[in-house]
Amino acid sequence: MNIADKAVYSEDKGLLLFGDSFEFSLVAAMSSRLDGNMSLAYGDTGNALNNRENFLKKHHLDFRELVCAKQTHSANVRYVTEEDKGKGALVYETAIDDTDAFITDKKNVPISIYTADCLPVFLYEPYKQVIGLVHGGWRSSAKNIAVFTVKMMQERFSIDPKKLLVAFGPGIRACCFEAEEEFKSIFPGDTQERNGKLYVDLAGANRRQLLKSGVVLENIFDYRICTACGVKNFYSFRAEKDKSGRMIAVMMLV
Repeated sequence: MNIADKAVYSEDKGLLLFGDSFEFSLVAAMSSRLDGNMSLAYGDTGNALNNRENFLKKHHLDFRELVCAKQTHSANVRYVTEEDKGKGALVYETAIDDTDAFITDKKNVPISIYTADCLPVFLYEPYKQVIGLVHGGWRSSAKNIAVFTVKMMQERFSIDPKKLLVAFGPGIRACCFEAEEEFKSIFPGDTQERNGKLYVDLAGANRRQLLKSGVVLENIFDYRICTACGVKNFYSFRAEKDKSGRMIAVMMLV
């Protein structure tokens, strides 16, 4: 199944990674700068709860039920259930500790991650109705977090990776992710040299890892949006440093 025609951008609803319908029994969306800062820990957090509420109600989601993590750029994957609903939704301190990816097979459990250059990776197995959401920063990607997420989905749900649908949301791309020489050994095959400088292809690294995990290329859709290039529409830590807010990426089975 090819999902290339299922990813659309709506000024009203933001980025809809698997289309604006319940065809897949799924909500999968991502906010932009226009929706405001979604983080309770970074940037100007004063309106974060209102921003979450306003954005999520467009997708018929209750912001009070969000499952959130204290993201630490780890390779830690957490299986979540109804008991986790609301963790980190209203207060950052109640978010799930030391986690950078969620998986679930439970309906009406909205999982979320928060990014400003890191790559959001959406995973969906439509036959067994299983989802995963990955915070793919460079540190987590270097630790193969996408691989661990697929592996955990296989172990817990017996999914076939060939049936996984994957979407890459907005993140910093090789055009802007300038890095030090040591990144050649961290991401062999996913660095580029231009004009004497080294650049990292973070999406390419995650694509390669997913392919090695058994995901098929035609089921990976990359929206190809660079947050650093598109800083007028997306938050970018590389461009804005500590004042940068965060976008929300959210998924839920319905």
